[in-house]
Amino acid sequence: MSVSSIDWLAVNVQECATQRQYMRHRFLRSVQKQAPWLALASIVTVFLTLPFISFPNEYGLCIALSLGYMIFIVVSLQTLLNTWRSDRLTKVIAFSVVLLFLSEIFLVVGNHRHISVDFSSSTFAIALNSDQLLTDLLMAFLVMFASILCHIQWSKCSQALLCVVIMLPVNGWLACLYGIPDAYGQLSMLASLGGLLCAAALLAKQISNTSMSYLLLLDDSGKHLRWIVCILFLCAITLGGMGVFFKHDPRVTPILVTLALISIVSIMTITYYRKGVVHEQVLPPEDLAFASELEAAIAHEEFYLEYQPQIDFNTGMMVGVEALIRWQHPQHGVVPPNKFIGVAELTGLIVPMGAWVLKAACQQVAGWKDKELADAKVSVNVSPMQLNAEGFTDYVAQVLRETGLAAGRLVIELTESAFVHSDCKSTENLQALKRIGVKLAIDDFGTGYSCLAYLRDIPGDYLKVDRSFVNDVPGKERSEAVTSAIVVLGKNLHYQIVAEGVETEAQADYLKALGCDFVQGFLYARPMSEHDLRQWLSARTSNP
Repeated sequence: MSVSSIDWLAVNVQECATQRQYMRHRFLRSVQKQAPWLALASIVTVFLTLPFISFPNEYGLCIALSLGYMIFIVVSLQTLLNTWRSDRLTKVIAFSVVLLFLSEIFLVVGNHRHISVDFSSSTFAIALNSDQLLTDLLMAFLVMFASILCHIQWSKCSQALLCVVIMLPVNGWLACLYGIPDAYGQLSMLASLGGLLCAAALLAKQISNTSMSYLLLLDDSGKHLRWIVCILFLCAITLGGMGVFFKHDPRVTPILVTLALISIVSIMTITYYRKGVVHEQVLPPEDLAFASELEAAIAHEEFYLEYQPQIDFNTGMMVGVEALIRWQHPQHGVVPPNKFIGVAELTGLIVPMGAWVLKAACQQVAGWKDKELADAKVSVNVSPMQLNAEGFTDYVAQVLRETGLAAGRLVIELTESAFVHSDCKSTENLQALKRIGVKLAIDDFGTGYSCLAYLRDIPGDYLKVDRSFVNDVPGKERSEAVTSAIVVLGKNLHYQIVAEGVETEAQADYLKALGCDFVQGFLYARPMSEHDLRQWLSARTSNP
């Protein structure tokens, strides 16, 4: 059944850690997406600006300066190849760009007829006296070393160098602000634009796995850090202006202020990174890319549901099903849930994904009208993030109204962590769900904190014995003792007991003797599509 009518924004996620984590993922991904475009802008800037550069009169210095600009081109191309699909056409384009740059250098240098071929010691002396030339070369080599460090996975060192590179053009801007045209350390127009874009591209490419990403976060910690950096920036620039006003070494003032700004960014970022002010995990690059695919899968509705029957131990009849999500990846085929649920939890994508599962399951089950399916309940797993989301209860009620499914046929399954870490809001949501008639089940009991207080206080209906205990019974005395204790405790608190993961007749007989009410597992049926479920029921009916 199609679920294309699902409103992915129906669940309004509250401004909390869930939303901040989700927005962080999206923001870092959007920054990373800009890497190839920044690299392309750097290449175009170098090509457009190169004819207007005034080359020195010495041939050796021309070669050195051209080498510096060549570094911007090569690093930008490398960023393009790493972020875009590196096929044969892309490599041909990259090779053509390098040839075009060399040709342009040859033409530009050839137009300077007065250039002398002199490699004497005077050339080196002139280079030392050419402040702008040295600064351009410094920026180019810093970019090159940062690229090398990035390639060998020394991301923090690479990030530190890129921080210096990005701050270098500030020196020239401060010189203009202070009215010092001959200040030390000013860059040429090409280095200021092309080099800055190249460094920004390299920074964006590795933004997800460096401490600098903390400076860009959209949560309260990131805002606090940015405010501190801005205030310190303003103080440093003001002090530099006062130094110029009082005529204390005006030519060196911009470069000193620039070094102060670099120190501010580095120290503040490292301090926040070490102290763990931002304590949530930032996704590594491979998980960030996978999360991007997962987000696209939600938008393109690449998921489908399978159902695992739940059997009444006493009658042998099917009383319900558990809805299980599957991902049909366009390239990799079916992706198992254990591969993507963790990333979905980490990024907050579990909220729209869970909304899809809830509505899709209710739509399909509401359409079951024949035989045992007509009264079957459907169990849907709900993440603690969904439970804590604002408007979750209203969304559940809306889904029940739209699909026509009776509230008593919907079972919301929550793990122990959802109850142990639940606050007043989530407790209110549970009470509201019970008021509209929805059933509640505690999943994977005994594997988490096993806090008995919530068993007493939470209005649950079903208690599911985790498969890790079921696997060891009968035969292991300690597992038998734990399993027996869970069943007795649940019964005394008026829970109905569901044994999951049953694979052998011995396990089924043992759990039935303990008093379990329902059972599910491979012994009875594997998760299956809606069509296969109907066939399975027909086969059971014809062969009781």
